[in-house]
Amino acid sequence: MDDSRKRTGRCFQRACFAEDEASIDLLGLRRSIAGTTAFWALVFLSVGVVYVLDKWINVIYVNVALRRADLAKAQYVWVQQNGKHLSLEKMNSVFVSPALVAHGFGPTAAGDEETVDSLASAEEERMLELPVFTFRHYRFVYHPQLDMFVSVGLWKDAQWAQGLATGTLGLTLQQHSQRLELFGKCIIDICEKSYLRLLVEEALNPFYVFQLASIAIWCAEEYYYYSIVIFAISLLSIAATLFSTKRTMRKIRQMSIYTCSVVVVRNGKRSVVDSSELVPGDIFELSETRFKTVPCEALLLDGDCIVNESMLTGESVPESKIAMTAASDYVLKDINMAAHTFPSDFSRHMLFAGTHLVRVRGRRGTNAACDSTDEKVIDAASYATAMVLRTGFNTTKGMLVRSILFPKPTSFKFYRDAFRFIGVLAIVALVGFIINTVNLHRLGVSTSRIVQRAFDLITVVIPPALPACMSIGVAFAASRLRKKSIFTISPSKINVASKVAAVCFDKTGTLTEDGLDLLGICVLSKQSEGSLAELAFCVEDLPENSHGFLSVVHALATCHSLSLVDGVPVGDPLESKMLEFSKWVISEGCYSPEAASGKENETMVKPVFTAHPPCASTVPGAMESADSAIGMSAARASRCEAVCALKVFEFSSNLRRSSVVTRALYSHDRICAYVKGAPEAIRAICQPQTIPTNYDSVLDGYTQSGRRVIALAGKQLFPDSYSSPGSIAGIERTAMESQLCFLGFLVFENKIKPGTTSVLEELRDARIRMIMCTGDNALTAVSIARECCLVADEARVFVSHLSSDSSGQKDSGLSSEKDSGIFRSNAPGLAMPRVCWKDALGSGGIELDPLTLEPFAANPLDQMAVQSAADLARSGRYCVAVTGDAFSYLFKECPEHSDVCKRILMRGAVYARMSPEQKADLIELLQGLGYITCFCGDGANDCAALKTADVGISLSEAEASVAAPFTSHVKNIGCVVELLKEGRCSIATSFGCFKFMALYSMIQFTSCCLLYVYNVNLSDGQYLFIDLFTILPIAVCMDRSKPYSRLVPKRPSASLTSKKVLASLIGNVALVIAFQVAVFFMVEAQPWYQKPRPEDPSDPDSVPNKCDLSTAIFLFSIFQYMFAGMVFNIGPPYRQPALRNYVYLAVVVLLVAFDMWMLLAPVKGFYSLFGLERTKVGWRLTLLGMAAANFVACYIGERFVFARIALPLAKLFRLAKWTVASIYYRARGVGLRSLYSPFKPAASIECGGDIYRSDDVREPAGLWSRLGYHQGRKEYKILLAKMAGGPSWY
Repeated sequence: MDDSRKRTGRCFQRACFAEDEASIDLLGLRRSIAGTTAFWALVFLSVGVVYVLDKWINVIYVNVALRRADLAKAQYVWVQQNGKHLSLEKMNSVFVSPALVAHGFGPTAAGDEETVDSLASAEEERMLELPVFTFRHYRFVYHPQLDMFVSVGLWKDAQWAQGLATGTLGLTLQQHSQRLELFGKCIIDICEKSYLRLLVEEALNPFYVFQLASIAIWCAEEYYYYSIVIFAISLLSIAATLFSTKRTMRKIRQMSIYTCSVVVVRNGKRSVVDSSELVPGDIFELSETRFKTVPCEALLLDGDCIVNESMLTGESVPESKIAMTAASDYVLKDINMAAHTFPSDFSRHMLFAGTHLVRVRGRRGTNAACDSTDEKVIDAASYATAMVLRTGFNTTKGMLVRSILFPKPTSFKFYRDAFRFIGVLAIVALVGFIINTVNLHRLGVSTSRIVQRAFDLITVVIPPALPACMSIGVAFAASRLRKKSIFTISPSKINVASKVAAVCFDKTGTLTEDGLDLLGICVLSKQSEGSLAELAFCVEDLPENSHGFLSVVHALATCHSLSLVDGVPVGDPLESKMLEFSKWVISEGCYSPEAASGKENETMVKPVFTAHPPCASTVPGAMESADSAIGMSAARASRCEAVCALKVFEFSSNLRRSSVVTRALYSHDRICAYVKGAPEAIRAICQPQTIPTNYDSVLDGYTQSGRRVIALAGKQLFPDSYSSPGSIAGIERTAMESQLCFLGFLVFENKIKPGTTSVLEELRDARIRMIMCTGDNALTAVSIARECCLVADEARVFVSHLSSDSSGQKDSGLSSEKDSGIFRSNAPGLAMPRVCWKDALGSGGIELDPLTLEPFAANPLDQMAVQSAADLARSGRYCVAVTGDAFSYLFKECPEHSDVCKRILMRGAVYARMSPEQKADLIELLQGLGYITCFCGDGANDCAALKTADVGISLSEAEASVAAPFTSHVKNIGCVVELLKEGRCSIATSFGCFKFMALYSMIQFTSCCLLYVYNVNLSDGQYLFIDLFTILPIAVCMDRSKPYSRLVPKRPSASLTSKKVLASLIGNVALVIAFQVAVFFMVEAQPWYQKPRPEDPSDPDSVPNKCDLSTAIFLFSIFQYMFAGMVFNIGPPYRQPALRNYVYLAVVVLLVAFDMWMLLAPVKGFYSLFGLERTKVGWRLTLLGMAAANFVACYIGERFVFARIALPLAKLFRLAKWTVASIYYRARGVGLRSLYSPFKPAASIECGGDIYRSDDVREPAGLWSRLGYHQGRKEYKILLAKMAGGPSWY
């Protein structure tokens, strides 16, 4: 985290988080006695209302009780982000030495060096009391000379900046105590909230406060039964939430907290302490017997170890860690303490918190550390030691846990619109409140009764059960996903999945199987000089070597980073396959012939490991003698003589290769270097004369057939230059990995997972864009994409090639004259990008223009190629494959080519050689175009993309999967389709339930308003039957509908304010109100009707609720509630038909039967219970007919009318709005023409950036067409509409 400051005084600071790419504002505050007294007086006078409001808006206490103060003297820190409250943190203090702060954080601004030096030179005895506070487990300490708070996670020992670790004597006790005071305990501990605190926080939720107020109102009106039932339901809901929250927090705490006993060195003595006492700079011993999990982040100083980092990467491949040496002291110098990831050359020396120790060895090869509790410091070479770098929440694991506890807030249109709609309902309630207040006052009703009626009306219009009913659909969807082994830590993301328009897939482990099989080896042919032979499927088929003592078999057996654990090689599966293919075995590197004969001395080079051929025993003492190798041919010797690996250079993602220095076990003059890596990386460091003539054709053939290809190369080294340990240790990798002889290709096979093709075909049928994002070779990725139907068979793929010419060339104007109707190129004169696009199949006839991405013939004289390019440009059936280097160049280094980047994003189907950071960048770029994105990966290096995507699905069960909202325990991409189906079903359910609850509230609102005309209301029993036995079962059961069997191209709307939703809701509301009003007047026209009157003429409040009017309204409205659920119970294309929801069907049948029985066969007991009057049979049949007519009208309107009139009504509304606006602006001199057009002037169109020129967008002819234009259209939809091939080109 980097800290910077924008002061409005000494009380304000802005801190920027590099981890989350966000900033927070810190404001210092002190308590005011007068303000605090005033605040609690307001709370007392308002009977707690002010306190509740403050818990909601979090500004009353801050503004009333607190006053601004200097950061150094503040009692509280108010943490805000973009002006919004985040937290109010209490200030504490720590006592530390000046040097610890001065040298640990150092100068951060110009001119601060002198002040820091003066602080550091202060007397050590003088301890400083510094303010400190914790926000979301970030610990901030005040730096007195910099006058700002800095994160303790940025602290870096002054020795480390010089490349020096803590000495062998360890920290002093004083240093340890001060650092423990500053950093806190080395533990990732989450404070679990008590049940009482959770209860208070949950009870103060606006939803439950509103319910509590509603219950108070109902009790005042003597609706006791209904109040008790709702109160019981609320208690059950709160209890379920409390237990769920507590259980989740307990699981997270169990996952994160870890302590053990460790042996540390302090004051030159060894002692056993709890791991929570570790501080940065501590030296501790690694021991498999004391702990299996690393308790902190540490730098390996002595020895080596093998760790399993699946907790961080999701990949359970053991990683080898080696000690930092003098040559690698840059790790301490250059390490960024704020980073949550480190480069590979850094991480190979680092042990990450939460990773599991597989094997530990001291420098001399002894396993583990000495477990003796003897305080005397033993020889450091006999055990493995590490130095603590970061502790607690400052570690990578701590950052991961923090991201789970405090995820980035998501904004989804559906939830925003829901709150806005509730606001509209509140306005309706206010209007009804005013009208009924006037009417009741006219009737002479008492003020207390008017207030009761008014508040009752609010609880009717805004039903308290609305939020709960809307979340039931998500809960059912999550339950169904769990049954399919898809688990979620963010249920709200299920609704977001309904809008996914682009899905990005990792390749290995996601689309294809995890493991790779070594299919064979392709080496130089003996028959055809200078060319590659056919694939050899076993080592026995390999021809003899043509480069002296260089051997492909030796390369297979030694060029790896495998380690032995219990006699079994562990490490990268690809390297394991190499060793297995060679049929050689490896043993620990401590053996040498000299050691066996007693001739070993300190000048001998100690091997890392020894590889033994199958013709020799794996037991060192039984190996072939040196004499037996004398007189053999080089080929025979290479097959039967063991080889020692003297030095291993592990794989570097930047270099894309790994290497090893080897020596024959008996023939010391046979010293060779072997290198393996990406073919393009190996070719660049090989001697040109050793490259076969058919190198490119063979490589393209294998990659285009979906094989993964690794190149091998090597060279002989001069034995005199590498005869001592110092010469081997000091060998430079760059010099060794140069002027190599090419040896051959390793061809690996990666099989596609069963079901991958069918899933991708279903996504294509649904017009969901699919993208492959992998670290593999581009041609291999393209081949796999074709094989699994991610790219259509008829589509041509063009692969990016980055030119080495950095100067660029000027556009001749040819590109700018092309016009395919897709995009316009930039003006002539702009430097051409260094990226060219060539056909993946190798045919050079057609390429893509670097600026416009339009196909053109490479040879203008080739008429067939010219015609093919023109046809391809018209059809748009082509896509591009982007390599990682081209991606970095175009999207990072060439901001002037933003239009080219957008074209690439729209045409890109395969992204190859992509790093984890580039995958996340790709997701962000797609989101910038308006795509709702989904990323599916196996968790191996996909965590950044999984967190960045709107919907992330991990196929890994490792702890890193908690970074993704969804985790599938079924290891195939079928979970993507299942999630999208459930998301669409859930959003459709939420829409239907919301409209049902809104219509229910309007039906009941209308009933109450009509009854309030005579100061009458529904009875307690009627309310109870409507809400508990009608609304709740229908709402819950209609949410049980399962998703439709397939995905359809049209995605459901996420806007409650869309034209169709509003037309449907307003239309149905109008119909139910009209029918209720009609029943009101019809019942008053009946000859037997008796108008409600007060039982006591002197008391207007004594009007009984039991009357003919309330009976008619209730019996009619219960049918309206039922058919409201039927009308809004949406089926295909997102949910199964309502007839397939058998529970809902049973509930509806039972309710219809009961309501008809109650209407047509009145039973005295039931009528007394519900407070109903017996009426004429003819009138009851009339009510049934009116209910049937109302249902038919609503059903026809919902299915055939409202959706069709939505757009014309929206146009009329816009026309009215613009007309009013034109009248207003016309008086101010603004022309009428511009107001009637929804378009900006053509020259200033911004929807597509600088891609479009003024003649690219043509206004629709006619005012009526312009009224229907949607200005808020997402950019990717605009771009798709302009592309050749249309919106479904992919």
